[in-house]
Amino acid sequence: MDTNRLKEIEAETLSNFKKHRPSEYFSHLDDTKVFNDFQKQVESIYRYGICFPPELFDGKNLIDLGSGTGDWIIFSAIWGAKCTLVEINDDAIDIAKKVFKKYAPKYEDHDFINSSLFDFNYPRYKEKFDIAHSRGVLTHVADKERGFKILASLIKPGGYLIFSDRNTAGGIQEMLQRFAIYQLGGVNDEKIVEISEALFCDDIDRSVKAIPRTREAVIFDRWTIQQQDDPSVEEILSFFKKNGIEYVSSWPNIEYPGRGASSVTNPLEIDDSTLIKGSRLIENLWLILNKGDQENLESIAGSILDNSYLEKFSKLENDLRCCRIDTALGINDLSSTFGDLKELISDVNFEKDNSLKNRLKIFFDEVIKFCELIDDKKDLVTIREQIDKFNILFKGYNGVRDVLFLGYKKKN
Repeated sequence: MDTNRLKEIEAETLSNFKKHRPSEYFSHLDDTKVFNDFQKQVESIYRYGICFPPELFDGKNLIDLGSGTGDWIIFSAIWGAKCTLVEINDDAIDIAKKVFKKYAPKYEDHDFINSSLFDFNYPRYKEKFDIAHSRGVLTHVADKERGFKILASLIKPGGYLIFSDRNTAGGIQEMLQRFAIYQLGGVNDEKIVEISEALFCDDIDRSVKAIPRTREAVIFDRWTIQQQDDPSVEEILSFFKKNGIEYVSSWPNIEYPGRGASSVTNPLEIDDSTLIKGSRLIENLWLILNKGDQENLESIAGSILDNSYLEKFSKLENDLRCCRIDTALGINDLSSTFGDLKELISDVNFEKDNSLKNRLKIFFDEVIKFCELIDDKKDLVTIREQIDKFNILFKGYNGVRDVLFLGYKKKN
């Protein structure tokens, strides 16, 4: 990667986030309840999402590349980690210091480095940390692969990588929003704010409700920022493999349905290509997510989750449970139950997965309609009226934007 291009993107990104800092989840507010609520949220993601509980941070050395205002990584310090924060934005690093002075058990245990992740003296820190962390950073740099390589080099053998970034498929709706904003005259910050509020105010509302950032922080994090090169799951897993990192878990989960043959199946012996192919199924669901997990479950399972099917399936389970010599189960009754199950799923095409296919068809139809409106340069009121009629596009979650990964660096 050309050094001049690398620096150009850095300067552009820094200028954007100097105006509004996207990492301010609570530090811009003097509200203990907001802080406590966010701590519970982060702990739940680590404990139950990627299954890396807070106890595993205690006594560990941790480095965070692109730490922003420290609103996320402060909890690692509270849980007992000694943290080194690397952040290019001097305003953000100053806020991070204040956050650590207020909440960290021992402020003097932590280091703060005001530098680009490409410019700080990372060879000095090679394999010095038990945990290397980076959240939502590499999507904004011009050379993701090099940035990931630096991050991975900081982990000791036997240490862990906690890495989060946006997802290519899960962010397609956001990219459509960006495309529309720019096509409709969003050539500067003021115009981008105006158009995004006119067309996508409910998306901003949902984001602010989920995490109390300012509306401006959301807009500058999504639409005014120009370097927004989201990686796919396949790309991230390739970074893992190239740098000797074993995939452990993720949240939202990229595990495909049915992965693993038994409790003694070695997860590392499952073909990487199978995991990647399975993740492509998940990414199709992330593309159109707007209601949540139940919606995705129904898309994959179709009618095998209908109450009539589940009742009959439960009967089969109970009939054959702990089958013994003296089990009172007639062959005709058993055959009848299997026959009923076969009839109940006769309309399900597992190869083509009709439920998911139908949702995708609706989504694609809506995207085409939206693009026609943008191409015709319709006024914002007309476009907004059409958005309100959509069933999937720009509704609810608008896809799955951010994915958190846990990796392990094997001991030599």
